[in-house]
Amino acid sequence: MVASSHNQTDASSYPMITVGLTAYNSAATIERAVVSALNQTWRPIEIVAIDDCSTDNTASIISRIADSHPELRMFRNHKNLGVAATRNRVLAEAKGAFIAFFDDDDESLPQRLSIQLRRILDYERNFANGAPVVCHTARRQYYPNGLDRIVSTMGQNERRSAPTGLPVAERILLGTPLLDGYGACATCSQMGRVAIYRDLGGFDPTFRRSEDTEFNIRLAKAGGHFVGVASPQVSQTMTNGSEKRLAEEYRNTLALMDKHRDVMDRKGQYKFCRRMVDAKQAWLEGRSVDFVIRLAGLAARHPFITVRRLALAVPNLRLNRAIGRFHNQPEG
Repeated sequence: MVASSHNQTDASSYPMITVGLTAYNSAATIERAVVSALNQTWRPIEIVAIDDCSTDNTASIISRIADSHPELRMFRNHKNLGVAATRNRVLAEAKGAFIAFFDDDDESLPQRLSIQLRRILDYERNFANGAPVVCHTARRQYYPNGLDRIVSTMGQNERRSAPTGLPVAERILLGTPLLDGYGACATCSQMGRVAIYRDLGGFDPTFRRSEDTEFNIRLAKAGGHFVGVASPQVSQTMTNGSEKRLAEEYRNTLALMDKHRDVMDRKGQYKFCRRMVDAKQAWLEGRSVDFVIRLAGLAARHPFITVRRLALAVPNLRLNRAIGRFHNQPEG
């Protein structure tokens, strides 16, 4: 099942990578996610899989696989804690120098770990000057309605320094233009040194959604560099759930803005950003009249910023509406 990317070489000279896999009620998808971790060409690895108190047979599937794969260690939360707290447990158990996060409904290509590690090490040597570095890859997403799209990430240009520091936080929270700074930075495609996560205190367990974005903002504030891999290394089968409802996304987005209000206050844009999020929520929920009224009010008070934000959003309007409909449909 497992190939080696460095045959005829002493594996002990290579850093161990921890694959952190969090799982909750994913009996239909967890086996292929675990197998994609086992099939990584990089060695040595360990896989730390934590079941977040599933009510289906997710844990038994992981346990069965672990019986024949000693590199896989499984743990169970005594109650459902959410993905942020569960990833923190992964970090506590990790023995590797690097960590890559896998989700329970995703598959990663066999070379993912090798590609991301090379990208990090090359960047640390050429650009980072001792600053923390995380690497995301592009992803391919598959929706039940047939929608299939590739999601790029930031920092894909390997010939120059990647987005770094406070401008990344401003790009996330304010939509401020940033060279090579467009694309998603989801934790399911993220790799970095374990020490980076521990130094920053891991993920904020108060966030059931947007915990990845919140971590990235803290990393940016700490001077982190965000490097990317342009080739999609993760395939996501998009599933819905109560934590992915539009209302839950909205609640966590507001909490995120409140926690990092200082970034927006530096530009005097906190109230504008709050109102823009309210307008976007109205649009995603199909409240067209409310959306137009809110947008008109923003344009009257902040014409330049509103036009800039709309210009960035227009290319993705149809896509975001389709995704919004998906996340607002009943579970099942």
